[in-house]
Amino acid sequence: MSDSVKHYWYQNPRLIVGIVFILALVGFAGWFSASEQEDPQFPYRNGFVSLTAPNMTIAQLRDAAVVPLERTLSNIDEVSTYQSRIKNGNAVINIELHEHIYDTDTVWERIKDDITSKQSDMLGISANIVDRAQDTQGIVIAITQPSDILAKRALAIELRTELEQLSTIRSVNLVGDPHEQIVIDYTLKAMQEFGVTPEQIAQRLSSTSGRGASFQAGGITTNTNPLGRLQSIDDIKNSQVSLDNANPVSLSTIADIYYRPNPIAPEQFMVNGQRVVGLAISLPANTVRVTEVGDAIRQVVEEFNLRFANNPAKIVLFQPKWTKKRKSDLLNSLATGCIAVAVILILLMSVRTAIVVVVTIPAIALSALGFFTAAGGVLHQMTIAGLVISLGLMVDNSIVMAEKILQLMDKGKSHLEASKLAVKDLYKPLATATITTIAAFLPMLLAKGSVADFISTIPILVILCISLSYLIALSFVPVMANCLFQSRHESAKRQSQFSVIGNRIAQFSLANPKTVIIVMLGVLILIPLLPSATGEFFPKTNRNQGYVDIQLPLGSDITKTANLAQQISQYIQTLDFVTQTLTFSGSSGPRFYYNLVQQPGESHIARVVFEVTEETIVGEVVEQFNTLLPQAFDGALILAREFGQGPPIESPIEIRLISNQTEANLKAAEDVFMLLNEQTDTAHVRRDYSYGVVQLNMLIEQQSLKQVGLNESALADYLAWQGTGLHLSDLTFKTEPITLLLQDTSSNQTVERIMSTQIVDHKNQFLPISAFVNAQLVGEKAVETRRNGREELRILSDVTSGTDESILLESLQPALLAIAKKHGVTLQFGGELEESQEANSALLLALPAGIILLFIALILQFNSYKLTVLVMMTIPFSIVGAPIMLSLVGVPFGFMSLLGILALVGIVVNTAILLIEKSIEGIIDGHNKDAAIRLAVSNRLRAIMLTTITTIIGMLPLTSGESPLWPPLAWTVIGGLISSTLMMLYIMPILMSWLIEPNRYKNRINVSLQ
Repeated sequence: MSDSVKHYWYQNPRLIVGIVFILALVGFAGWFSASEQEDPQFPYRNGFVSLTAPNMTIAQLRDAAVVPLERTLSNIDEVSTYQSRIKNGNAVINIELHEHIYDTDTVWERIKDDITSKQSDMLGISANIVDRAQDTQGIVIAITQPSDILAKRALAIELRTELEQLSTIRSVNLVGDPHEQIVIDYTLKAMQEFGVTPEQIAQRLSSTSGRGASFQAGGITTNTNPLGRLQSIDDIKNSQVSLDNANPVSLSTIADIYYRPNPIAPEQFMVNGQRVVGLAISLPANTVRVTEVGDAIRQVVEEFNLRFANNPAKIVLFQPKWTKKRKSDLLNSLATGCIAVAVILILLMSVRTAIVVVVTIPAIALSALGFFTAAGGVLHQMTIAGLVISLGLMVDNSIVMAEKILQLMDKGKSHLEASKLAVKDLYKPLATATITTIAAFLPMLLAKGSVADFISTIPILVILCISLSYLIALSFVPVMANCLFQSRHESAKRQSQFSVIGNRIAQFSLANPKTVIIVMLGVLILIPLLPSATGEFFPKTNRNQGYVDIQLPLGSDITKTANLAQQISQYIQTLDFVTQTLTFSGSSGPRFYYNLVQQPGESHIARVVFEVTEETIVGEVVEQFNTLLPQAFDGALILAREFGQGPPIESPIEIRLISNQTEANLKAAEDVFMLLNEQTDTAHVRRDYSYGVVQLNMLIEQQSLKQVGLNESALADYLAWQGTGLHLSDLTFKTEPITLLLQDTSSNQTVERIMSTQIVDHKNQFLPISAFVNAQLVGEKAVETRRNGREELRILSDVTSGTDESILLESLQPALLAIAKKHGVTLQFGGELEESQEANSALLLALPAGIILLFIALILQFNSYKLTVLVMMTIPFSIVGAPIMLSLVGVPFGFMSLLGILALVGIVVNTAILLIEKSIEGIIDGHNKDAAIRLAVSNRLRAIMLTTITTIIGMLPLTSGESPLWPPLAWTVIGGLISSTLMMLYIMPILMSWLIEPNRYKNRINVSLQ
């Protein structure tokens, strides 16, 4: 009889095995050749415009540049938010595009064009547009030797040049640049002796680049060298200045001239308390293998160090190490899960059957990886997580197909007949089950926004694996079955045991529907009463690193900030478990981890990154630091934190007050601050604004100034000379520009010294500045912040351990809204609440697409609204067990738990479809409805248990993995699987008994008999 079975091309064993082998080979090659990185890369939706205008006040800079640029940005539809931060002399406008924008390059080109067109109206203001602010500077190198900071800078520049030869590097930037200066140290005493004014020195050195000339003679063009160009410090020293009634003298005669680092350089970088110069390296996103580029960078550094006796270059932050670790950890989880699944299958099935199913796991996984990498997919922790999550799902179709073939062989069918009939009977229900699983993951795939982008490869890999598992089940499994399957003995006994148990479960449910439903309702009622763990919506990461953010009062200078940061760093270093500290003062440092909040160009800000031994628990260290450091160091806000996942969040609670009425806005902000500060569940409540800083207001007597032949420009030169220095020029005779500065370093820069400074009038007489200027100390804004064109004040706060900020804010919302209404301001919530709402909204907006696909698949399968509704009624089964399991293991419900619930939907729906299909098949075979349902449960029980157990086993390695990212997802899936399996076995028979109409299928039998 077997000879009469027709062979189709898709049943050709050599063809099928060959295709599967080739696909697996492509996947294997892709694993070792595809681009890789630690985390997914987001589209460039964030950037900023940096404005520099020396000596401009906040009001001047706002009116001349910030407001015009804000109006320009408001006309660009793709821009979601623009937030300005204005200080004296500089401003930053942070720009965020809408979450649905993916063609970001086009938008940024338009932004650049529009801002460039406005620059001609912004005299004296330079604008720098950065559209790659999201780039991670994952590798940081420190130059630790020699002791001289400018020598370190020179070595850093030399090493940067060598690193830039690597084509796989996007950019290399200096960190903690001391900014080399040449200072003409000209004292007030020297001016009184020689009579040369600062203005005269500035005029003498006004043209430092020089001028050349060209000559043509005899058909040849000859150029001269630039005459007057300053090409060394000696040229400056030898520059001649004229004296009254005397011969000109060299500049070095009247002033000391020397190199120095800028004493108020905007940033400083220290490693283990020692000041260094660093290099922060950015790599191109999605186009390189980070570990290989890391090896190349190591090699360059090692070769560089060989040229010196003291090995000056040291890699202090190295992202490729973490990329390799993430990949290794998840790969171990995948391998452990595969081995465990294989063991379970062997225990619950025959060895031969288990081999068939187990072989499909690498075949599916490698084939999916082959398609993914061939299409340009990037390997990172979310890619491998997608394979781990797919582990239980990808064997389901193979188990069902293998079970069906064995059942048909038990009825006397040959290998080939059984395979053909199994494919014929199952291709449609398995297709429906596959489509419904895809529908469950479709919202994750279609969701837009940063959070959705972070997890986008998970649904891609799951959908690939599920689709390939369907094809493998219809082709590769029958081929393997023909080669390996035999008549069942021990496995038949196991099957009969499962059948007996399944029959008893179905019989109990059908006989006691009220009891079963009451128990189910009781469980549902108890769920809200369970204790739930509180925690952040986005979990932490598992680095043996943390950081301490330091914030002094606005207006604090870089020296004060750096000194405090160094003291805190030294305090941390004294602890035995701390292996390294990196201190960044004047900014938050390079963005070496994607989740870090960036705060560039803030003289009152510092960050200390600490690294601990592998066995140390970072969370406990952070709690210890948050207790000890504020007690040990007064006068600053000190916050220790762990590295986290999800979007960068400055604080869990962020409340924004927005209004153009400054006084009303300030009163509202103070009321909000007091309200939050009174709460026992809040911690480190702080203002992101200040009442003001001291400013020296100069009132000039214009008439007196004109009478002595001076003007405001000359007066400003005198003041700058006695202050931080009069900028003369930027010299370019080295690789990096060198600032040429005129300064009286003997000045203590107090108000008394400034007002007593002597100036020279048109009669060469010395007069004090106080003769023309009245000085007043007044309070002025230290910073002005704006959001979307209106003034904004922010209140930030952390929460105490165990507090859910969303619940806290919900309880405070009436009071907060009352404050906003009282003062007539707009109130907005930021922080973790805003990000979690955006993440949930992204999935919910895409949810209808999944529901529609699920509905279409079910209607095509059953052609019945009742059965479609029946299947959809099983979806809540997956939700019941998740909160119970999370409560038992003490894991908070967060974003990854939400993903776990979506993953569960496909598994639950698949089981429901196959149970309904098997029940209908029993009715068509002549059984009554209850008997058909019992038969369906008894026949499907082993497949259901195998799917449940294999999925749980596949998830277990993630529950004990080092990364805190995966346990919420894994425990959600495990808890949901347990509850859905129990409820499916006990509730589903009752629902099928209520909604399946036997007459409909009996009529189908009669029609076929006629």
